[in-house]
Amino acid sequence: MSTPVEITTAGPDRIGALADTLSRAFIDDPMLRWPLPDTPDIGDRLRQTFASIYLDIADQGVIWEAGDAAGFAVWIPPGAADDMFASDEAVRGMLAPLTDDGGVKYEALWTWIEERVPRDVWYLDALGVDPSRQGEGIGGTLIRHGLEMARADDASAFLETAVERNVGYYERFGFRVVDQGSPAPGGPHLWFMRT
Repeated sequence: MSTPVEITTAGPDRIGALADTLSRAFIDDPMLRWPLPDTPDIGDRLRQTFASIYLDIADQGVIWEAGDAAGFAVWIPPGAADDMFASDEAVRGMLAPLTDDGGVKYEALWTWIEERVPRDVWYLDALGVDPSRQGEGIGGTLIRHGLEMARADDASAFLETAVERNVGYYERFGFRVVDQGSPAPGGPHLWFMRT
């Protein structure tokens, strides 16, 4: 039985905790692993990636924390996806040294994703629960929190995942696959889902 967890807005002071949690949660995610070299420091590379891409938007009230860094969700409201993608683009130069190809795969991946994200939805850009806390209902609480915001705006919700088992998980919350594919030959397969 899951224990209720408090959901709060996470600001810039929580970026370190967010990066720690998401790097552990996404350690095997094909989408995030694809642009990075398979080296022993992959966890640190993921942490640096998360810390960089969310720092510029952390003061916009779009990052939600469950408990004390047990999980995080980044819910981008309708009309704000362009700001998030601009923030991501601004840090790509900082992320390039973390890759083994100067950021070419990272650029291809996120350009391809950006082209597919509708601008009239609540966009679940990231959802991660610390592996030690998975199975407690924290991810579901963070999803329902975002879906409530979407309903209040009379809007749909949208996400992408590169983990096939996540498709069924998100379907339980009303998401349906609306597109799928890969950004490049040899790249990860992604499913795009919408409520």
